[in-house]
Amino acid sequence: MVFAATAWAQDNIVLYHESDEVTVGDLLQLHKNYNKEYSNIVGYRIQIFKGSGNTAPENAQTIMDEFWENYPETGAYISFQEPYYRVRIGDFKTRLEALNFINKIKKSYPSAFVIQSNIELVVLPKNNSYE
Repeated sequence: MVFAATAWAQDNIVLYHESDEVTVGDLLQLHKNYNKEYSNIVGYRIQIFKGSGNTAPENAQTIMDEFWENYPETGAYISFQEPYYRVRIGDFKTRLEALNFINKIKKSYPSAFVIQSNIELVVLPKNNSYE
């Protein structure tokens, strides 16, 4: 069997070639390490607030807290890019997932819209039956 694997870890490149006697476990560990280092991917979020001015930080925090009261299982994030504070929610892999969720919240957040963004990888529960 001939294979080669490359893993990027910031400035370090790890190369394995056929002669290195690499196991599948070694490759899985490289994959896990990479995912820990680079834990976000391109996906979608929903923007529910954008504001500027002296009260914008407090308004953003209030909006985020109110959202979490109603949807504690969904991530919410405040970001600042001068001069605006934004509250974006969710870590949706597809635009369709985001659009489905926006339908749930549209009454509470009528100006909400979907935006492409880097999202956090969702950690799946461990299934011990395969070990």
